[in-house]
Amino acid sequence: MSTSVEAPRWAAVLQGWQSGPGPAYQRLAEQFKAAIQHGRLTAGARLPAERTLARMLGISRSTVVAAYDNLADGGWLERRQGSGTRVAPRAPRRPRVLTLRTPASGTGDDLDFTIAVPWLDGEQRAELRRASARAFDDSSYHPLGLPELREAVAATYVEQGLATRPEQILITTGAQQGIALTVAALVRPGDTCVLETPTFFGAIDACRAAQARLVGVEVHTQPPGVAAAQLTEVFERQAPRWSFLTPTFQNPTGTLMPTATRRRIAALINQSQVPLVEDDTLADLSFGVATPPTIASLAAPSAPVISVGSLSKLYWAGLRVGWLRLPEALLAKVAQTKTLADFGSALPSQRIALQLVSDLPRLRERRRELALPGRDLLVELLRAQLPQWQFGVPEGGQFLWVELPTANATGYTQVAARHGVRVFPGAAMAVGGSQDCWLRLPFTMPMALLPEAVSRMASAWAEFSQREGDTRLS
Repeated sequence: MSTSVEAPRWAAVLQGWQSGPGPAYQRLAEQFKAAIQHGRLTAGARLPAERTLARMLGISRSTVVAAYDNLADGGWLERRQGSGTRVAPRAPRRPRVLTLRTPASGTGDDLDFTIAVPWLDGEQRAELRRASARAFDDSSYHPLGLPELREAVAATYVEQGLATRPEQILITTGAQQGIALTVAALVRPGDTCVLETPTFFGAIDACRAAQARLVGVEVHTQPPGVAAAQLTEVFERQAPRWSFLTPTFQNPTGTLMPTATRRRIAALINQSQVPLVEDDTLADLSFGVATPPTIASLAAPSAPVISVGSLSKLYWAGLRVGWLRLPEALLAKVAQTKTLADFGSALPSQRIALQLVSDLPRLRERRRELALPGRDLLVELLRAQLPQWQFGVPEGGQFLWVELPTANATGYTQVAARHGVRVFPGAAMAVGGSQDCWLRLPFTMPMALLPEAVSRMASAWAEFSQREGDTRLS
């Protein structure tokens, strides 16, 4: 695979390696260790050649050589003539706690656009304290979730017109666990998984960890979302065992799939019986536009459509409460996978979530009041300071999908990091390669920090543009 296609993936795997103490080679080696320990790099995975990685990261080859030597000495890597550098089969996998760096808890003065999480205000913090009054009343095991919470979540689907029994709801530790559980239950090594591209990197990682074969279906802006005809063709040609779509305020493009497309995809799932994971985690984040019916509600009751929901994007990511709505035919298999993963998600969080789910209309309105000004301010700042960047203004969700006038957006993210702002290359969210000209910018950062963040991005863009110009002239 070409360097241009691989660069975004390695930029994502090594995101933030420049930060922290110690020499550059040591920081790079530590980031590789973290990727191996947390399954982002599996045993036997091939690493880029030394010169190739040095070019990708804009550093000297000697730094990469020293990092690889450090990893090889520690048993993390194997080097064999003719087969390159690979992750060792017995690479250490000691538990390690990683802290996601955010604007409020980051290292130094870094501002972080790579993490899209809502921030709690004083009113919400007080609300959480009130909701936690009964958080420790229960000491039982509930492997599939607190019964009262399963009932409350089932009721939200019934209100949407999707008949749902509490037994069809499985409470998970966030939406990411829910997605990963469906992959673990339904996908075996070598199976084909079909995902929209670009898409949520957590879904990509779950499929890669299962050693599946990934096939991407392009997300369009007009008409928005994936094309039903193209998805049908891929299903017929690739015979997948699992598929994944985010029809409502898609991550990262923000597109809203029209009802007609959803109907055709529902019919496709009815006919093919290929399990579809429908990610609804952003569906509550509308800025006023009416959202179409879900694919699950348009499909037959027996269709293998799995709905994924969460409170992380609507309220607070620290709660770590998500859920799956499962069709009867898949319920036992996925439930067994959950019980093997743990004996149930944290009960205090579920107790708090029960209070929040009971008041969803107010939560949606409050989230809109908090998110909409951030979107509008980010749009205003980008248009004023970076007019060369192109993007649409989404009607919901939490991302701007920004096109840069360069084929090396990944290279720009490296320059931006040196200016104290972390941004995520959109091509790292692609399945099967993509043009490297996109950034995903969430508008969840506290508004007070946005002017400084965009100013840093503009300074980084000026430096990057100058460097790229000099490179073309040389």
